[in-house]
Amino acid sequence: MTGRRIPNTRLRELLGEARWTGEELARAVNRSAAEAGMSLAYRRASVHQWITGAEPRRPAAHFVCAALTRRLGRTVTLADAGFASPRPDAAVAVSDRDALRRLAAAASVPDRHGGLLAYRPLSAEEYVTTLVRPTDGGSVVGDRRTDRPADHFGHPGGETGPTDAEPDVLRQVLTVFATVDRAQGGGQARTALASLLATLVAPMLGRPYGPVRHARLLGDAARLSYLCAFMHVDDELNGLAGWYYRISLALAHRAGDPAAQAMALRAMSAQAYELGRPRQSLRLARAAADCPLDAAPPRLRASVLGQLALAEAAAGNGTAALRHLDDARDLLPRIVGPPPPIGDYHRSSWDHQRALVRAELGDLAGAISSLEASTARRPRAEARSRAIVLSRLAERQLAAGHVENACAAWHEFLDLYPLLSSRRVHAARARLPGLLLPHRQRPAAEHLIRRAAALRPVRPQ
Repeated sequence: MTGRRIPNTRLRELLGEARWTGEELARAVNRSAAEAGMSLAYRRASVHQWITGAEPRRPAAHFVCAALTRRLGRTVTLADAGFASPRPDAAVAVSDRDALRRLAAAASVPDRHGGLLAYRPLSAEEYVTTLVRPTDGGSVVGDRRTDRPADHFGHPGGETGPTDAEPDVLRQVLTVFATVDRAQGGGQARTALASLLATLVAPMLGRPYGPVRHARLLGDAARLSYLCAFMHVDDELNGLAGWYYRISLALAHRAGDPAAQAMALRAMSAQAYELGRPRQSLRLARAAADCPLDAAPPRLRASVLGQLALAEAAAGNGTAALRHLDDARDLLPRIVGPPPPIGDYHRSSWDHQRALVRAELGDLAGAISSLEASTARRPRAEARSRAIVLSRLAERQLAAGHVENACAAWHEFLDLYPLLSSRRVHAARARLPGLLLPHRQRPAAEHLIRRAAALRPVRPQ
């Protein structure tokens, strides 16, 4: 910390408005940092120093604002909190033409871009602004205000552009990166995809393609941004992920692509749920379900309904949750054809969502049964997702007192662990010894703890 003699009365007033003690603010700041993939250990003494005039090191000041924003239900800026403003990289908006480049820089060196790291869910006001006025003259999604929805475009004949075949490469790129993500986790290639979005996709978005091809380009770019967001979620960089989801949503809207819009909103709902924000999760899940998806593939509609079921369950709406879960199940037999690069949904996905719904409704035995079904059906190519589900199965089996079964599931998890670059997976591995400690006298638990301690991740975390 650097000294500053003037007491920070603004922060003191915000602390009083939040009805927090210094210790409570410190814990909230540490939680906000953890959501961004950083480990902080502030205590009450640190908050006292901030109030008396010291200023937290970057990027901690942004996490202070994020914590207060969540508590107070309104945006708290650095200035509001009495902190000096850093150089102007504190925020990004989808209307900023340079957004993808700035996000790529932050993806490579997160701790130098504190203003982009703190997670905040998409507000209702932001949602309206994104879809009604998604761009301005310096937009990262192009300057073409007259673009019409894709289904209103004319025939491609007569279109002109510098290289009309150029946008087609994005679909090939999407397939490659999605394959890596499924098999090895988001940490393996997220910076590479972020760089590609900044250096290849951003320039393409401003080029004068014909309207049909331009719409397809926007839709493909939305899906690449979606995948990049999910990779950052998997690497527990939730703030950066949120910005990529916003860009994906805006691009999908400009493309007239309700399927891509629903995918982005559904994923944002899932992210909010995992971060313990049920109200935001439900609002986003309902927004995804409100997208016009009558002509969308059953796979997408089922995934949206499944997430809506989970969000309703987390909000305490059990009857609605079970109804939406049944509706999603009824769509499963209608899913045909090869899976898409992103947004796949199958019986194992539904089993996983069913397990989470049952857990939210207090049915631990049912949750375990559904997680067992999900792991049994999970495609082997989905190594990262399989590891996540196995860890959840093991933790719930242990909570139910089934120690031997939990150890067996964790051994399957550890078979996959060394192959994956995913902070979500590494966090699950880090929880294992503490959960098993009360059972260490059992040979199965002792052996598992020793095996886990000997394993190393793909890359240092």
